[in-house]
Amino acid sequence: MPEQIGDNLETRVDAVSSSGQNVLHTIAKTIGLDPNALSLSKIIGSVILLIILIAISKIICGIFSRAFKKSKLTEGMKKFMVRAVKYILYFLSILIFCDSIGIPITSMLAIFSLLGLAISLSIQNLLGNVMSGISLLMLKPFDIGDYIETDVAGTVKNIGLFYTEILTLDNKRVYIPNETIMGSKLINYHSEDTRRIDITVNAAYDYEISAVKAALYDAVESVPTILKDKPAVIGVAGYGESAILYDIKAWSKTEDFLASKYALTEAVSECYSKHGVKMAYNRLEVELIK
Repeated sequence: MPEQIGDNLETRVDAVSSSGQNVLHTIAKTIGLDPNALSLSKIIGSVILLIILIAISKIICGIFSRAFKKSKLTEGMKKFMVRAVKYILYFLSILIFCDSIGIPITSMLAIFSLLGLAISLSIQNLLGNVMSGISLLMLKPFDIGDYIETDVAGTVKNIGLFYTEILTLDNKRVYIPNETIMGSKLINYHSEDTRRIDITVNAAYDYEISAVKAALYDAVESVPTILKDKPAVIGVAGYGESAILYDIKAWSKTEDFLASKYALTEAVSECYSKHGVKMAYNRLEVELIK
């Protein structure tokens, strides 16, 4: 009985081994590889060749990276070009390795084509993001380091093929699909060198408009980061129930925008006190009729 079980087990092992060999032979014939032509020395030589090709590819990528740094391309385009060169070199290295081991290049190209078609059908959304990423790099509505606003607002840290990485003011990293950015409203706050500061303040009706405007111009002059070559505009914005509203429109460099806006807002209060002007507040007057 034990001998019969052993014979059955050995028969099954041989059958599985034979089946596995048949599958491998079928795959080899499909890709055009002759298993009989393979040898240990040929496999080792092909692997060494692949390692050398990958090393050369990395060196070439480094050369391209240094060359792109000196170019006038945007940071996002530089990173994209380096990645593209790397993937192309790796693809060529794989083709050369396959050819050296005995796999025809035409067979490999046919397999890659079929894989590409199958993958493209299964990841249409990802491909849409890739095309949108390429569009962002080509059209350049923003670059790395710009402060933008789409669904969220923040500084662009990286423009990838699938996602754009944004760092918000409260230090959160947000990854937005490129297709979403291309299909939505986009504001780039760093596309220009200067930005306008818009502030609305009020003053009581008791003060002359000229006196209030003088105090506001004094506030503008007291902020050093506000540009003096682009004169500020101050005027009456409207008449409220208990106060006159004034608009202040001044200019600063883009990188100084927030600091200038906060400094100007604080300076208004100080200059009001200096000129004897007071802000108004809502109040209710009640008249008693006897």
